[in-house]
Amino acid sequence: MDIAIISPYDQRGVMKAFRAAFLLLSVVGIALPAKAASIEGPKGDAGEAPVEPRPRLPLDSIRAPETRSVPYPNGAIYLAHGITGAFMGGKRGLSRDKNFLFQWQGDLSYFYTPWFSGGMAFRIVAGEPNSDRQKIINRYYAQGRFHKSWENAAVYVGPQIGVGNINILTDSIAKQHGLEPIKNTKPTLALDFGGGWKFSRFVGLTFGSNLEYSLAAEDQSGVTNSFNMHVVPGLALDVLTLTPHLRKLVPAFYAYMESQTGFLLSTGSGNRMEYAFVGGLGLAF
Repeated sequence: MDIAIISPYDQRGVMKAFRAAFLLLSVVGIALPAKAASIEGPKGDAGEAPVEPRPRLPLDSIRAPETRSVPYPNGAIYLAHGITGAFMGGKRGLSRDKNFLFQWQGDLSYFYTPWFSGGMAFRIVAGEPNSDRQKIINRYYAQGRFHKSWENAAVYVGPQIGVGNINILTDSIAKQHGLEPIKNTKPTLALDFGGGWKFSRFVGLTFGSNLEYSLAAEDQSGVTNSFNMHVVPGLALDVLTLTPHLRKLVPAFYAYMESQTGFLLSTGSGNRMEYAFVGGLGLAF
């Protein structure tokens, strides 16, 4: 048996051959994944893999939700945020007067949060209850309301302070004559509550009431140290459903028709009932 003896020169050649084979296999191993990756799709101009565009979301999915509104009694409006205002007018009668009087009223509220608002209101009654005298009665109110809302309904409750004259404390003539502020401002304290239900796209029901306590004798609202209650049912028409173009300008717009009835809850000053029929507009900003 012959044994081949490899010279050092031949050993060097074998090592070079192994090295060359190893380098070749390494290059082939690197090139194969790159070639496989090229099967995924065409590359861009710079040779990078194409990036799929992000899907476009529908406009309604990214648009801010539309502000929901619900009509309230006395021309007020529930709004999650913003300012609401109302102006109404009609005729008012008292059980002891022969003729109807004219009535104007307004309401202005600001929603600090979706559950609390504060504002002011006024009511003016003027006319000739009979042939020998004329009557003008002004009332001004400051109010705060706590709200609870649902998809198509909302309710509120809060305190209300009313006066008949806002200048008596600073009127120099009144001070000279020694007029008493409580007697001449005719202040009242009330608990005001109510709500609205928008049972259809076009129309909503409203209902409000308050229990009012008077600190001084007055002819219009409340009596000396006794309670007076008002009940205010009504209907509200959503004007924005009839004129969609206004939606770009205002978040809420309603037309109101209401029946207002007041009852004296004390017989100490005599029986009395007052009633009014008013209509008007409520607007939100």
